[in-house]
Amino acid sequence: MRTIIHARYTLRGGVLVDDLAITVDGDAIVDAGTLTELGARYPAADRVGGDDYILAPGFTNAHDHGRALGTLALGVADNFLELWLGHLARLPRIPPYLAARYSGLQLLGSGVTAVAHSHNPSSWSELPAEIPEALRGYADAGIRVAMHPPIVDQNQLVYAERELFLDMLPPELRRRAGSAEAVDLSADDYFALLEDLYRNFHDSKRHRAHIQASPAGGQWCGDELIIRACEWARARRTRVQMHMLETRYQRIYARKTWGVSFIRHLEDIGALGDWLTLAHMVWVEDEDMELLAERGVGVAHNISSNLRLRSGIAPVAMLAAAGVPVGIGLDGQTLDDDQDFLREMRLAWTIGNQSGMAAADLDAETVWRMGAGLAADITFGAEVPLGELEVGGLADLVLLEGEAIRRPADYLPLKRLPALLLRRCRREHVRHVMVGGEWILRDGEHVSVNARDVERELWERLRFEARDLPSELEAHLRRFYRAWDDEELPPLPGQSHQNDSG
Repeated sequence: MRTIIHARYTLRGGVLVDDLAITVDGDAIVDAGTLTELGARYPAADRVGGDDYILAPGFTNAHDHGRALGTLALGVADNFLELWLGHLARLPRIPPYLAARYSGLQLLGSGVTAVAHSHNPSSWSELPAEIPEALRGYADAGIRVAMHPPIVDQNQLVYAERELFLDMLPPELRRRAGSAEAVDLSADDYFALLEDLYRNFHDSKRHRAHIQASPAGGQWCGDELIIRACEWARARRTRVQMHMLETRYQRIYARKTWGVSFIRHLEDIGALGDWLTLAHMVWVEDEDMELLAERGVGVAHNISSNLRLRSGIAPVAMLAAAGVPVGIGLDGQTLDDDQDFLREMRLAWTIGNQSGMAAADLDAETVWRMGAGLAADITFGAEVPLGELEVGGLADLVLLEGEAIRRPADYLPLKRLPALLLRRCRREHVRHVMVGGEWILRDGEHVSVNARDVERELWERLRFEARDLPSELEAHLRRFYRAWDDEELPPLPGQSHQNDSG
């Protein structure tokens, strides 16, 4: 049955439009116009919405890990990334189906209709069993997913100078640290797994799930592995997502290893292209931004996570001004630990506008696009019709309570309202969510899943799994990387005064 969806304002291309309604038939948007026009063309259509709402495209979380909860709630304190990572293997084990299902429910409640899931397996041997379960969890929640099974093949202990680091350790700790680096997953086995997952789960018609390659990070993967991942993805018209330049020490690693920036090295090996999304990019060098734009490389910006893990502030306004497609991701580490995507956009906007009259500007309209259309492009590919309320697009949308801006909106010009909405809106304003033409949330409640039951199941699981997570290596790792702080590196124009302060 056709449905006409209407609101006082409609967010389209980052701007608010007055009196624009859409018609949904099946899983797609088939028409757009004023409510009067659509009512005349489809007199029998159901109608949802009204002047109390704002209509927006469904948001895409461009980078996450689907852990169900932030790592602080799972027993791991926020810390520098290089110290924090060592705890992840000891996290309480939440079944991947339950974690993905709960994660999907949390995201839908924040208006997110699609997510890029970078999987963290409980062990490498469990990866083949865990990915289908995570896919099933997202499907049962009703959210789209770009699934990234990971692979690493180097530098798990430290990024470089491994023997030097081991020599710093007491003998018993040295033995245990050296033996903990093995990855029981060969490159051949990884690509065989990717092929199996792609054949069984990749949905190139309705785009409910995409299977993508994920060399976990440039410092953790050799050139041959990265090149092979890009070739595999391009041959199947899917994508690659990897962590990149999250911390200062990853930038130093590139200079130590190749004598050039990480992005220049990826260009040299042929890994840059519009099939690639790089998560974080806090320490990208100014001279590389134009190259990223020329190659069509996407960036997933994770402002909360980068603040919490003391990584720095990505030059998102400069990236956007250079023409790099940037999407917003939560990384499972939002500032308030609540997966509030609307608050994340507000934080990205606020901190993205840096001090100094020469700083690039980041306007509200661009940030709205970073949460919807641009995020969808760098997650699923620009050819997939997601993230915009256009005729022919897939019907993923959100109805927000107009209460967020109702009274001030009466006194402001329409062009000012996207900024007002971005400044005020939060997950409590999400009322109805549609994915692929199906209502998933109505009046803030899931139509088919009792979210409280899922939450109770999660709490019950954690009650038996919670444990303290000691770290014997932290002090040694901190001392090791502290020596890297004295490395002489080219400055980062426009951002060095922000990031180098730590």
